[in-house]
Amino acid sequence: MATRRQKALRAGVLGATIATLVVTGFPVTGHADPDTVAKAKAEVDKLAMEAAALDQDALAAQGKLDEAQKRLATREDDVKKQTERVAVMRSQVGQVALAQFQNRDLDPTTQLLLRADADTFLSQYATIQQVTANQNGALQDFQAEQANLADMKRGAAADVETINKSTEEIKAARAASASKLDDAEKVLARLTAEERARLQAEEERQAREAAAAAERAQAQQAAQREQSASRDRERTPAPTRTPAAPEPARPEPRPARAATQPPAPAAPPAATSTSRGLAALAFARAQIGKSYIYGGTGPSGYDCSGLTGAAWRSAGVSLPRTSQAQFGAGRPVSIDQLAPGDLVFYYSGISHVAIYAGGGQIVHASRPGKPIGYDPLRSMPIAGARRVG
Repeated sequence: MATRRQKALRAGVLGATIATLVVTGFPVTGHADPDTVAKAKAEVDKLAMEAAALDQDALAAQGKLDEAQKRLATREDDVKKQTERVAVMRSQVGQVALAQFQNRDLDPTTQLLLRADADTFLSQYATIQQVTANQNGALQDFQAEQANLADMKRGAAADVETINKSTEEIKAARAASASKLDDAEKVLARLTAEERARLQAEEERQAREAAAAAERAQAQQAAQREQSASRDRERTPAPTRTPAAPEPARPEPRPARAATQPPAPAAPPAATSTSRGLAALAFARAQIGKSYIYGGTGPSGYDCSGLTGAAWRSAGVSLPRTSQAQFGAGRPVSIDQLAPGDLVFYYSGISHVAIYAGGGQIVHASRPGKPIGYDPLRSMPIAGARRVG
């Protein structure tokens, strides 16, 4: 059974847990070893991020499970209807087979010789031939419908297999995630109270620096937008007044040609945010301080893809649920051309996603135990970026 501290870590309050150990008077002995604290922080971060990646795997498996269950429900209804249809056709085909069995001993030539009214028989025989052709068509239809029923049953069996497999994948991913968090707890348990306090202070310092960098970037972006709007206003020509009566043109001496200035070199194209991108970023920034929650889509807490999905949904863009699926949305954008609001993906398995905030910073729901906040863009291995609106 999970301890209170394990539950606290999984609920996303690791920092508060560490601070509580210090504030409540936990005995402090010796001095904090910076190397020990740095190693512990790196190990806890790594384990917690691995747990968050496993959470995304569990969500992906849950998505497969949900889809398979919907398909199965539809297939089961189709199989029921098709079974009834095949049963009716089987009865019809059985009657055809019985009629053919009863007339099996006399071929048409013999029947013609035994009949006095040959003309009537020939007419009846032509009709029988048509009926026989229709009967053969009915038999073929029956066989086709039987094959369709078999395909439906195989599809339903495949869905059941997918459901069972996805259920096991969810259990395995959640168990592995919990194990990673247990390992993180063990790392913290090896630290002294002073080392925990140092770790807490280091995390707070990094959070302040990231927030300050993001705020500077946002102020710079606002200034750039204002400058751009000002230049646009200056380029707009003033209305000209038409003279009442034009004066006759007077010949004037041609002025000396003024020296022409070479055109200024064009500035490299800068990435500009769309209004939707800025709206998505504004939503994400408003969630800063909330907890990382497994499967969270708001409003009390989020996981990484839950936050990006909610942010872009607020801007009118629907994204898939998981980070892996979101990597297929929009269009790719290079890292040096990122604009605020773009999605940035991390790790080789696309197990994490964040929103670019400008100034080399991202805002994201990073991992269990750490609230939503800013981090440097390159604080994790980048797998790619997408522009979705």
